[in-house]
Amino acid sequence: MMMKISAVSYSVCFKAESLSDWEAHLRAEISKQIQEGAKIILYPELFLLTLTNYFSGDFSEQQQKISSYTQELLARISQDLKGHDVLLCLGSGPNQREDGLYNTSFVWVNGHWGYQDKMNLTPWESGIEPGTDLHIFHFQGFKVAVVICFDIEQPSIASLLKEEGIDIVLCPSATVNKNGNERINRCASGRSIELGALVVTAPLVGQSECEMIDHNEGRQGFFLPAQEVTTSFEQEVFSPYSTKEYILFTYDLSTELLQTLKIRDDETKPYFKQEVPVRVVDYPIITSEYLKEEIILKSGEAEEALS
Repeated sequence: MMMKISAVSYSVCFKAESLSDWEAHLRAEISKQIQEGAKIILYPELFLLTLTNYFSGDFSEQQQKISSYTQELLARISQDLKGHDVLLCLGSGPNQREDGLYNTSFVWVNGHWGYQDKMNLTPWESGIEPGTDLHIFHFQGFKVAVVICFDIEQPSIASLLKEEGIDIVLCPSATVNKNGNERINRCASGRSIELGALVVTAPLVGQSECEMIDHNEGRQGFFLPAQEVTTSFEQEVFSPYSTKEYILFTYDLSTELLQTLKIRDDETKPYFKQEVPVRVVDYPIITSEYLKEEIILKSGEAEEALS
């Protein structure tokens, strides 16, 4: 069975005439991808902040209004998705809850909305609370995680995903330059190997008047472990670093391939390896006095052995 994965590098340069036009465009876009066979659809981090174009007030007020509107948007999109067995990760955006404002990915899976908060925040995400829970979504027999941007760079999160035996990692991201995007994609590639998982990245691109996403550069990534079973599948990073055009790439992946990855064989597979317990110790500083003491000690042990 083939699974079509659709990754959207959304351009914040797109500016509809009105909020209703923006929503109509998005819903039509998602519906078209589903009609063309997409089973997983991934949008980038913070793409919902493009809605600052349609709400007045300072940035804090705009985020509150976007959060309220997003709940209405999700309800309407859910009507479009009913009856379709798809997983939609609607990038991320501001999500106001009782205990604070979060940077949240909204995930439609198995007929309802779930969510994943960003856990490791960047210095410029002021006023946003870090998430504390890593959610595992189950879709068509696979374990799926949404790991937002900077979170993909965290070894501690990778360790948790390894324990879960994760199959697919979706990484919505937003980076201002090539360096940031390189970190995301390099880490995504490494995670694919150490987790034995498919990892897909979708970055935000383009210029915006919003202060948090004023300039965005990125390239998509589609990564599979370097295992024999995946050698016939072309692995590349797609799309230019910055563009004013809407970018959509789709990938056709055999679900049997994902299942085969989890079968033990003669290849080294770090996601199966029972790791040897290791401790960190301070190595003694070698000094001339230390060496003299060692020599004297060894000499004494030798004399005892001879006597």
